[in-house]
This record gives sequence, structure tokens and C-alpha cells, in this order.
Amino acid sequence: MGRIRLVERVGAETPALLEARPVMIHAQTVRDDQLDRMAPVGMIASIFSVHTWFWGDVHLRNFGPERGHRISPARSALDRGVRVTLHQDSPVTPPDLILTIWAAVNRSSHTGQQIGPAHRISTWEALRAVTVEAAYQYGEEHSKGLIREGMRADLVILSDDPLNTASKDLRDLEVLTTIKVDEIVYSA
Repeated sequence: MGRIRLVERVGAETPALLEARPVMIHAQTVRDDQLDRMAPVGMIASIFSVHTWFWGDVHLRNFGPERGHRISPARSALDRGVRVTLHQDSPVTPPDLILTIWAAVNRSSHTGQQIGPAHRISTWEALRAVTVEAAYQYGEEHSKGLIREGMRADLVILSDDPLNTASKDLRDLEVLTTIKVDEIVYSA
């Protein structure tokens, strides 16, 4: 039985179980018709966005242009009301959220090939995906994900404002300071 069909069935039989926030991990080849079914049951698409950078050319070759350009379709998911998070799969890829954000915003391969530019998301949407939406995915939205009084101070200070950085330059941002539970744990 497909994952979405299973979540639909469980949700119909026991709606309270959907409060567990089902997640489709990787969501690499999810189709629009599947995204349309994910939204009503609150299924989150956790997108492995750096696939476009590391293996975009391979996906185009293996899947063909139509499916290859749809790898990690974050834009389609957001446009259909599906919550999106971005993740890495270390040690398969380096644990680098800045590269993850850059990949979701730019959708470029190692060779410079544009991989489904229609599926790009904005820098703001990518930042939300790794903060607000990630906290929501784990049921921690009341203590993490936002900079607000009463929230945990888990955050980074970057070398520049990502919202005022050209999308192509996002991967050049550097983490200057990392704060975890109100304590500096890293400083450049």
C-alpha cells in the first residue's frame, strides 16, 4: 500500500492519529496528484533539496527531462498547501544547511544545468523550511523555530543577511556564531 494511501486510510479511521504529523521523507519524485492528496491529511514533504546539486545531471539522464526536472518539487508542494521542510542525509551529503537552502532556491547542478527552475522556492521560503516548518514537523513549534520571547534561543548569526543576498551567493554565507539553548557553542 502506498504511503499516502495508508495515511489517508488511517486518518479516515482514526483522525486523531494525523496529529502525529506524517512526513514523506525525501519526497524526491512526488507527483502533483500525490501532493494534492497530501495537503488534506497534513502530510509534510521533507525535501532533500541538494539532490539537484549533487545528482541533478544524473536524474535528468536516468529519469528523462520531464521527471528529472521535477526532482524535489518544493514549489509544487507549497503551491498546493503542503508544508515543506528541507533536510540533508549525512553522511551521504555534508551536513550543510546553507548549501541546502542555496540548492532549494537555485536548483542548479554541479555542471551548472538548471534543474526544474519552475520548482525553485524563495530564500524566505527556504529559511522557513529549515526553521519554522522544521520545528513544526517535530512538534516543537511552541519552543523553537522563531525568534520570539519565550522561545529557545537556538540560532545562528550569519556573515550577511540571506534575504538581502543574491540567490546565487547564498552558499557563500558563513556561520559566525551558533547559539544553542541560550549559550554560544561556536564562534568563528
